[in-house]
Amino acid sequence: MCLTDTSEVEVKLDPRGGGIAPALIQEGLVPCAPWTPSVAITVQVLEAYRVAHVRCPQLAIQPYVKSLCDLHGVAFHPYLSQQFSIAYDVYLAIRRRTDEQVMKALGRDSTWRLKHACPVCMYKLQGEDVLIFEMLTAMDGNDSLKRVLRRSRADDEGDGEPTLGKLKERVDNRDASDGYYLSREKVDTWAKTRLAELLTVRFQDDGNPCADRWKNMVNDVTSKMWGIFDETGIFLALFRHGFVLVIADMIRSGELVKYPLAVVQELLDVFGMKIGARYDIGCHFDATVKNSELGDLARRNRLKCLVGSFHGHAHNWLCQLSFLATYVEGMGLEDLEGCERYFSCSNGLAKSCRYASRFHRQQEITTYAKHFDSFETYANLSKFLCTNYRQSLGILKTEPTLCNWMRQEGVRSFDEFHSWLREEREYLVGLKQAAKTNVETLEMEYVQKLLLSFFQTYRMLTNQCLPRAKYKVVAEEARRARGDDAAYVPGVAKAELARRHAKEKVEKDLESVQALEAVLEVAERWTLASPKWAATVVEIKRRKYQLALDALELLIVERIFELTKMNQSQTGYKMRKHIAKALQARSKAVKSAIDRYNAAAVLLDPPMPHLTWEQVVEYAFLADFDILLDTRAEVQSRPWTRPAYRMAMDCYFKIVRAREEIKCLNVEIPRVVTWIHDEYRVLRKKEVELWAAGNKSEEELEADRGLAVQVRKYRERCGRFDAAHMRRFRALAKDPWFTRSLVPGTSLEVLEAQKEAREARRAATQEQMQVDSEEEVEVASTSTGAVGREAEEAWVDEEGDEELEEGLSAQLYTLSMLAVDGVGAGRSDDEG
Repeated sequence: MCLTDTSEVEVKLDPRGGGIAPALIQEGLVPCAPWTPSVAITVQVLEAYRVAHVRCPQLAIQPYVKSLCDLHGVAFHPYLSQQFSIAYDVYLAIRRRTDEQVMKALGRDSTWRLKHACPVCMYKLQGEDVLIFEMLTAMDGNDSLKRVLRRSRADDEGDGEPTLGKLKERVDNRDASDGYYLSREKVDTWAKTRLAELLTVRFQDDGNPCADRWKNMVNDVTSKMWGIFDETGIFLALFRHGFVLVIADMIRSGELVKYPLAVVQELLDVFGMKIGARYDIGCHFDATVKNSELGDLARRNRLKCLVGSFHGHAHNWLCQLSFLATYVEGMGLEDLEGCERYFSCSNGLAKSCRYASRFHRQQEITTYAKHFDSFETYANLSKFLCTNYRQSLGILKTEPTLCNWMRQEGVRSFDEFHSWLREEREYLVGLKQAAKTNVETLEMEYVQKLLLSFFQTYRMLTNQCLPRAKYKVVAEEARRARGDDAAYVPGVAKAELARRHAKEKVEKDLESVQALEAVLEVAERWTLASPKWAATVVEIKRRKYQLALDALELLIVERIFELTKMNQSQTGYKMRKHIAKALQARSKAVKSAIDRYNAAAVLLDPPMPHLTWEQVVEYAFLADFDILLDTRAEVQSRPWTRPAYRMAMDCYFKIVRAREEIKCLNVEIPRVVTWIHDEYRVLRKKEVELWAAGNKSEEELEADRGLAVQVRKYRERCGRFDAAHMRRFRALAKDPWFTRSLVPGTSLEVLEAQKEAREARRAATQEQMQVDSEEEVEVASTSTGAVGREAEEAWVDEEGDEELEEGLSAQLYTLSMLAVDGVGAGRSDDEG
C-alpha cells in the first residue's frame, strides 16, 4: 500500500534465509503479518502518519486509514485499521532498534539519555561560574491520558447500581519506555503502606508555613482507586528548559504522593547536588520529603522544594514568601510552569490512549515525548535563552527609576527591602501563631450564651415572642375552616404557645450558661460591668471579623480562578456559559460577603478599612487579603503594608532575579555552543570511522556502512536547528550588555574522557614494555630504557597531535559557523 495507490510487488528472498518479512522490509515495505503476509505498507506511508500524529496528536489511526481509503477509492473496513496498527508497531520497533544500535556504536548506554536530556543543564564547562541551583525541575500530574481497563460485561444484580465485570485485559509485556518511564515497581516502593508508617512519625515543621496541612497528604494517600481505569494519567518531570526528565503512570489512583517521591529519588540518585524541584504543593511536599527516608539524602544534596509562579499565588502569603520563585535566591526569572505548557500539547493524545492497550498507550506517550524534545523544545532552545536574556536586560533598565523613588521616599539602601521582607515574614509567622488560638473559647461561648439568654428573656417579658397579626388571622381562618371555633378565643391559644416556647428556650439557655459556669468555675455570673466581659466581647468581634474576611477571600479566589478558566483557549461554549452563570451568582454572594465584612469591621476598635465592590473585584492575589487579618492599628504604619512600598519591593526583587537570570544565562549559552560543537565532532568522527574500510570483512564493512548512514541521519536530525541557534546567539552578542564569548569552551565530560584515554594508552604502553622485557631478558636494562623513552616520546607526541587537532577543529568550526551566518544574514532572527 502506497500513499495514493495499491500495487502488487514481487520480492526476492534472501538465500541465507529469513523469510518473507525481512525481504519486504529490505524493499521498504512493512508487512502486516510475520510469516505469510498478503498486505504490506510502505515506509513512506507509515512515516507520514508518524510525523503527522506527533505534530497533531488528535489524528488517530482510524481517521488516517479512512483518508487513505478515500485516496485509493475503496470502502473502509475496520480490519484495515488493525492491519495498519500492526505495521505501525513494527515500524516503530525498527526505529527503536536502529536508535539502540546507533547509541551502542557511540558508546552511550541506557542511562545516557537521562544524564544528557538537557544539554543546557548537564553539559558543564571548565572554569564556569558556580550557580546556586545546578538544575531546576518541574513536576506535576495530569489525568487526561487515562486508559480504560478492559472488562467483560457485568451481570445485572437488579439493585440499579453499576457493577464492574471480570478483567479480560490481554497480557502484553512489550516495553516502549525508551528510558523515559519510571517502572511501576520503583514507584510502588513509596506505596500506601510505607507512607502510612512515615505519617506516624512526628514532623518538625522547621518554620514551614504549610506544615499544619500535612493531613492533606494523608488524604492523597487514602484516595479511592478508579475501577474503570487502569492508568489514570501520567506524572511528569521536566527540566526548566522543557526537556522531559521522567514519566510515571498513575495507576488506579489520583495524584498520590508516591509519584513525586519516586521522581525525587531518581533525581537524587542520578544528579545529586543542588536541585530545585517545583511542585504545585511544594510547601506540603517539602514536609513530605523531610519526613521520608529521603530526608537525610535531600538535606545533604541541598534539595529545595519550590512552588511555581502561577500556582504559588493560590497559596497563603507566608507560604509565598518562603517558596514562591520571586523570593527564592537563585531562581532568576524562571516560572517553573513548564508542565502545564507540555500538558496543553500532549492532551491531544487522549483520544488515542483512552481505549488502547497498555503497550500502545506507553508507545504513544514516549513517541510524543521524543518528538517534543527533539523538534519542539530543542528547536526553541536558543529562542528561550535569548528571550530571557533580553527580558532580564529590560528589567535591569528599570533600576534608575527605582533609585529615584528611593531618594524621594528616604529609603537609604536596597538592604531595607530585605529587612522589610524579613519583618513581614516574622509578622505573618506571629499572626499565624495567633490565628491558631483564634478559636471559640469557653469564655466566648459563655458570653454569647448569656447574651442569648438575656435576649430571649427580654423578648418574653416584652411580648415580642407573640405571633404576628398576619399569622393570627391565618390561624383563625384555619380553625374556623375545621369547625372548632365554638371553644376558640382568637389569639389566646397561640399566644400561650409562644410564651411557653420562649420560656423553654430561656430555660435551655440558662442550663447551658450554668454548665459553662461550672466548667469555668465562675462564682458570680458575669454582667456588662464584669472585668472579663469587655475583653471577651472584643475577642468575639475579632473572630467574627476574621470569619467574614475568610469567607470573602474564598469567594474572590474562586472568582479569579473561574475567570482564568473562562478566558482560556479551547474552553467550550457550554463551559463558558456555565462559568458565566456561576460568576453571576458568585457576584451576589461576594456583595453579601462584603456587607457582612463591613458590618464586622466597623465594630472593631479601631475600625478596619471599609471595603467596596470596586475595590474587592480588583484583588488579584491572596496577599491582598492577608494584610487585613491584623486588627492592630500599628500594622497600617509599617512600610511594607503601603501599596507604593509593596510595588517598590516587587520591583526590587524582580531586578535581583533578573541579575541572577543573566548570570545563569552567561553559563548556559556557552554550554549550548560547546554542545553543538562537540556533538557534531563526535558524530562526524564516528561516521567516518564506521565508513572506513580498514581490515574489515565484506559483511562487517556492509553492516558498518549501513550503521554509518544511520549515524549520519542521527547527526542531521540532532543538528538541523544548530545554525538557527548560532544565528540567534550572534544576534544577541551584538547587544553591548552581552558579556560572554561564543567561542566553544571545554567540557568537563570531554576532559574526563581524554584523561581516561590517556591513562588507557599509558597502561597499554607499560604492558607492552613488560612483555618486551620478558622476551629479551639479557638486554632488559638497555632495551627497556630505550623502549620506555620511545614510548613516552610517542605518547607525548600523540598527545600534542591530539591537542593540535582539537585546536584546528575549533577554528574550522568557528569559520564554518561564520560562513553559515554569512549565508543566512538576510534571514530574520526569529526564524524557526
